[in-house]
Amino acid sequence: MINAYMTTATGTLTRVSWNPGDPLPDTVIWVDLLSPTAEEERCVEVALKVELPTHEEMSEIEASSRLYQEDNAYFLTAAVLSKADTDTPGLDPVTFILVGHRLVTIRYSDPLPFRNFAMMCQRQGFSNISGEGILAGLLDAISDRLADLLEATQRNLDKVAHEIFSPRNAGKTHRGIDYEDILRRVGTSQVLVSRVRESLLTLTRLSAFLIRPAEQKADKALARNFKTVARDVLALSDHALFLTSNINFLLDATLGMINIEQTGIIKIFSVAAVVFLPPTLIASIYGMNFSVMPELEWQFGYPFAIGLMILTAIMPYFYFKHKGWL
Repeated sequence: MINAYMTTATGTLTRVSWNPGDPLPDTVIWVDLLSPTAEEERCVEVALKVELPTHEEMSEIEASSRLYQEDNAYFLTAAVLSKADTDTPGLDPVTFILVGHRLVTIRYSDPLPFRNFAMMCQRQGFSNISGEGILAGLLDAISDRLADLLEATQRNLDKVAHEIFSPRNAGKTHRGIDYEDILRRVGTSQVLVSRVRESLLTLTRLSAFLIRPAEQKADKALARNFKTVARDVLALSDHALFLTSNINFLLDATLGMINIEQTGIIKIFSVAAVVFLPPTLIASIYGMNFSVMPELEWQFGYPFAIGLMILTAIMPYFYFKHKGWL
């Protein structure tokens, strides 16, 4: 699908219909290809006189394959997060091609920043009416989305930490704290943050490529915008690194709590075994079928055996309490 955007007299962008085979209007400055067909790709290549990368070429991880210049066209590929609100967030390559003052975007997914920016640039007051300005706006929208995801992850991790370390939860067993659910939430946060970090890595390379010294001086306002995006991406990378260390700490803390709970359960069974061992020994002795056993003929033999078993069970219990082992 081809989405073409052209400038209007009011200084905004509007979406226009452009069918393959029709000449490209001069006022079109942004051509957005969403899962394009081979015919749509050829149409754009003929209209703009550039060779578009294939989906396989966009997925390559080498920097030289993602950031390069051919004639007067700049090819920039970044990994953009998609399906971030689901349990399976993914990374999809998106290629930005600057041809003169036109921008071409090629993508095979529909991330939220693209939808939001497409609506924003059609509103009154959008000032960056150029391919470079749209590129800066898209990169800013992508970084804003990543920042929102990191903030949401930070809030979720704060809730997890409160559930683990809250004094109100002290002494609760597995029935009071669902450690399995906590581990699942921590793991989900780790997957999301790792995807964000990978996306930020590609954006860092892309930003460095944009702000490098060039033969032609760029517009000062656009240069400031690109530098702002580069600083934002760097700050988000540091925050994502902090969240990664925080996730590792919470994972270790959760596993430690589970280990403490399991140790407590094993201790209870161990104490129970020790407490009931002397009564079992006494009962075993009096359960022997010997002909000579004085207590069998004694009137108080049965109460004596029962009392002895109770006494030998109570004594280890109070001894453990006195030592502080319980």
